[in-house]
Amino acid sequence: MNAILCFGASITFGRGEQPCLGWVGRLKNYFEAKDYYNAVYNLGISGNTSADLLNRFETECKARTKKKRPEDKFVILIGIGTNDSRFIDTPDNPQTTPEDFKTNILKLIELAKKYSSEIVFVGLTPVDESKTNPYETTFFFNERVEQYNNIIKNSCDKESVLFVNLFEAWKELDHSKLLDDGLHPNSKGYDKMYEIIKEFLIEKNLIE
Repeated sequence: MNAILCFGASITFGRGEQPCLGWVGRLKNYFEAKDYYNAVYNLGISGNTSADLLNRFETECKARTKKKRPEDKFVILIGIGTNDSRFIDTPDNPQTTPEDFKTNILKLIELAKKYSSEIVFVGLTPVDESKTNPYETTFFFNERVEQYNNIIKNSCDKESVLFVNLFEAWKELDHSKLLDDGLHPNSKGYDKMYEIIKEFLIEKNLIE
């Protein structure tokens, strides 16, 4: 069996379009069609932070790799951090400090290596600040999102883990047109995410 475990929050889940297909659903349609024993698991939960993901990560991995055979291949994709970068209620009350976020990312890498040698972190995407300040009772700023994206990138570099830098790719685009509500991608945004992630996985020989 070849499986891809996709961890994250609402952008992994697919919020922003109806139905909530997202980049994971698009990857599922592509990958599972190639072989009867291929599987893509959407393990995104809206609102999750890196701390939330740490609390459930091993349980989710164990459940899906329990009967792993020598010929089986499991790829772990992790897209987390946008919610960590936000401020709660006021623009000076952080959800997660940069120091705590780095610690959490390194712990996630350590845990992921227990279940697979094929690990990829999916970088964060920019927001439309005209719609995210405030966003409900929270605040999202691109400078902050980029800071947390760079923490992920640097942690991956340190631990020799693959990283898809979506933030850099989206900065070259008119990303506001790729967003539904200023935070979550719309269908065009998910198309773009899927295209970048799929090509990266093919380039790194993680899928065909």
